[in-house]
Amino acid sequence: MTTITNVLEKSKMLFDVAGITRLENKTLLLLGLESTVERNLDDFGHEDGNFRMYGFEKHIQYRLDELLLFIYNSGYAAETAGRLGYPLAGEINLKEAAIRIGIGKRGKNTVVLHPDFGPRLRFMGVLIDVPYDIPDTTLKEQENPVCRDCNICIDSCPVNALEPYRMPDHSICLSNITPVDDKGHTILCDLCLKLCPAGNPEKHT
Repeated sequence: MTTITNVLEKSKMLFDVAGITRLENKTLLLLGLESTVERNLDDFGHEDGNFRMYGFEKHIQYRLDELLLFIYNSGYAAETAGRLGYPLAGEINLKEAAIRIGIGKRGKNTVVLHPDFGPRLRFMGVLIDVPYDIPDTTLKEQENPVCRDCNICIDSCPVNALEPYRMPDHSICLSNITPVDDKGHTILCDLCLKLCPAGNPEKHT
């Protein structure tokens, strides 16, 4: 019978990182994939009045389909935590789950910084009913040593939305997003991510 170990192994074949944690009465399988120039997972927009996740549709959908089929064929129920595994309504905070699991640490830009992928991981979630006893991994969050002597993200923010490890008002950040370009794609600022020196991009090119 398939165990959570098998599910994790399959997940890591399809995604760059994977981990598990408990979420009420289900197991949350957290998946992460690096966003790159060639695989832009931050490609969002609107088409015919509908919000589109172009990057996720192109690069995430088929991976999720294969993983869900694997879980289903193993005799377990599973569902994505929101559209394409991305909970838009905020009912599940994937960033906090990633930190709790230990996939990365919070950066001064508030995103999860991974040792290799830096701020470039984008997270998805799958809720599964695979039984698994997960120990309490809640750790006291400490300053990220990667960020200790760096303030690039804070200094580069054009709307001064960031404080160290905090974004007090997310609406200030969102105010700097260009709604759409001439093709209907949302233009993100993302300077705090683009300029972040954390991680080792050469290792995965």
